[in-house]
Amino acid sequence: MKQPNDQTELRDFPWVVVRFRCHYCRRSGDARLASLAWRYGAHATLAQLLALFREPCPWRHGNPTRKPQKYGMKCGAYCPDIGRTSPPDWPPPMMGLSLIEGGKTDMLPAEPAPIERRRRVGGDDV
Repeated sequence: MKQPNDQTELRDFPWVVVRFRCHYCRRSGDARLASLAWRYGAHATLAQLLALFREPCPWRHGNPTRKPQKYGMKCGAYCPDIGRTSPPDWPPPMMGLSLIEGGKTDMLPAEPAPIERRRRVGGDDV
């Protein structure tokens, strides 16, 4: 299965639901692939649909109600399915096991390390 990217057309998108999210304004939207293809055409790309999702965002670039700022917030819209290889709607048991790097040598010791006692400065006679 080929990973979707921003130039993937709707006819080549591998899953049934297309998801859109925004980091800043917490907007989100899920749309069925068939309804998007019917409305915008099968040759519409994910980048074009993401631009449509950004339109009502108050943080988008070129919004006439906000003046440009050098360090101001920008629209954080994204498609979480871009670059993903497994379907987003699979339950966790169907996702399979994931390999975690490391092994027995990386495990924590079973017994605590001995406490190192500090010695007084100036000798033992007190």
